[in-house]
Amino acid sequence: MTFYVYTLGCKVNHYESGAIAKEFEKNGAFEAKDGKTCDVYIVNTCAVTEESVRKSKQAVRRAKRNNPSAVTVVCGCAPHSDVSLAESLPEADIIVGNSEKSRLFELVCEFFKTGERIVEIGDISKEKKIDMLKAGKREKTRGVLKIQDGCNNFCSYCVIPFTRGRIRSKDIESAVDEAKELVCEGCKEIVLTGIHLDNYGMETGKFDLCSLLLRLDAIEGLERVRLSSLEPVFITEENVNKIKNVKNLCRHFHLSLQSGCEKTLRAMNRHYTPEEFLSAVELLRRTFDGCSVTTDIITGFPGETDEDFCISLEFAKKVGFSKVHVFPYSERKGTVAAAMENRVPKEIREERCKKIIAACAEGEENYRKELIGKVKSVLFETEENGFYSGYTEEYVEVRVKTDKNISSLILPVKITDVCKNVTTGVLA
Repeated sequence: MTFYVYTLGCKVNHYESGAIAKEFEKNGAFEAKDGKTCDVYIVNTCAVTEESVRKSKQAVRRAKRNNPSAVTVVCGCAPHSDVSLAESLPEADIIVGNSEKSRLFELVCEFFKTGERIVEIGDISKEKKIDMLKAGKREKTRGVLKIQDGCNNFCSYCVIPFTRGRIRSKDIESAVDEAKELVCEGCKEIVLTGIHLDNYGMETGKFDLCSLLLRLDAIEGLERVRLSSLEPVFITEENVNKIKNVKNLCRHFHLSLQSGCEKTLRAMNRHYTPEEFLSAVELLRRTFDGCSVTTDIITGFPGETDEDFCISLEFAKKVGFSKVHVFPYSERKGTVAAAMENRVPKEIREERCKKIIAACAEGEENYRKELIGKVKSVLFETEENGFYSGYTEEYVEVRVKTDKNISSLILPVKITDVCKNVTTGVLA
């Protein structure tokens, strides 16, 4: 049996796709190079926006069109967010939710025996324990470790609590053991990921993210630990004091802002103010000199006036992020925001999106220019025409030209130039 996994969405989805692939390989299947010549085509879907669901459906239809004889499998978040998915996707032979991902190989074997369509979408809200999927190493140098799933926040615009369920965490010993396995497989950097990462262990009260970071710092050969995304409320004096001496913690912090306008944050059901967000950023910068702070921003949330938008834009410029991911608001059926009045026209949402991207571009470039003349450690991952590319601890991509084979190595690099979003350097 050959299989192919096509993944949309977040790092958690990518981790789970790797775990699915590992399970298939453990049972004697082989991963195909592309989806046109495989026996089983798996689409691991995303539902964070309407566009994500559309792309997920499009991927399924394209897969069946390109390889009509393959068993087409749909899994992930979209089946939970769209009750009509099975009816609207006759191309799918197997449709399952997030709870059933660990049983995919078993379900595929069942389909081969019976030829009967399988639709199993469990009630994710009733899940009490995290799945024990393990991805193993999927990249040359970087491993992803899922330690947490689910969210209890219920932001008014977000469908994720309905597609991922409530918070559930991997036991700390299991997480440490999995990290050690990744290091043994050659990973120099591990990215910790989850739906609400800083809620790790909250439902048990027995461990938390800070205690895990301290345990991971003691693993020999683990040179970097990167945090995928944090809520600003996690950045307190107490937590920062616990992690400030973790030697392998990357000085890159992704804090979700969503809006720099307090009125909009309240409507979004976000539990902080712009002032509290800025205080968290300042605390990080005081503690981790030269750290990188990145964020997400939504434009055109229902009720966002021109004045609200300008407040948000000016706040983003004031913070001075090293990278900003901006998204126009997307209605999600079943959320509180979907029923809100004073919707912002889509063309205005998109225009505001472009304005924030343009306004923050200068700050992003200035951050990288401040690196010129400094020596940074870079984990090299790719090579093209003699140029090797990799990332600093701060998640700045750097290119170096050299005749040496430096793939998969962490080496000191002196930053020499920044031009048109390309940061270059020389081996120090």
